[in-house]
Amino acid sequence: MSAKEELFAELFGANQLRLFGYVLGLVRNSADAQDILQQTAVTAWLKFGDFDTDVGDGCETAAATQTNFFRWTATIARHETLNFKRYRRRSRVYFDQELMEQLGHTICELTSDSSLDRSNALTNCLNKLPDGDNNLVECRYAHGLGSLQIAELLGRSQSSVCNSLRRIRENLLRCMQKSLSAES
Repeated sequence: MSAKEELFAELFGANQLRLFGYVLGLVRNSADAQDILQQTAVTAWLKFGDFDTDVGDGCETAAATQTNFFRWTATIARHETLNFKRYRRRSRVYFDQELMEQLGHTICELTSDSSLDRSNALTNCLNKLPDGDNNLVECRYAHGLGSLQIAELLGRSQSSVCNSLRRIRENLLRCMQKSLSAES
């Protein structure tokens, strides 16, 4: 591996979680954020020759280089996010009515009423969460990050993240119980 490749891998690796958090804040969907982050990595690699690793008077520290790299890649990520959203708007896939009916019928056969009711209740309760709580839930459950990783990503203490997740789970449980008891 060349020195250029090693430097890129080191800088991107050190900033990957932070970049993911930045992109996730822009698109609010972890799968989309992963896709955008991958495209950002490709674009950053292709343009890495444009990144100035010798900014300043030659006394550039590793931390300053990482900060400059994060700013540089965050700019690329912002452009990739805009491209992603533009492409997504143009390429919406629509299914015909017959296929939608077949899918609906199959899904109904595969799921029981009670699990479907619980799933709907959970979806409704998740939609009621404030944005900050929604981000925590998405980081933890959609992306599978641990409390320590989330804490680092958000600049919070691990105990604060754990307490917030516990509170969110309790609120979701109460909301679901209330919703399910109202239906029966």
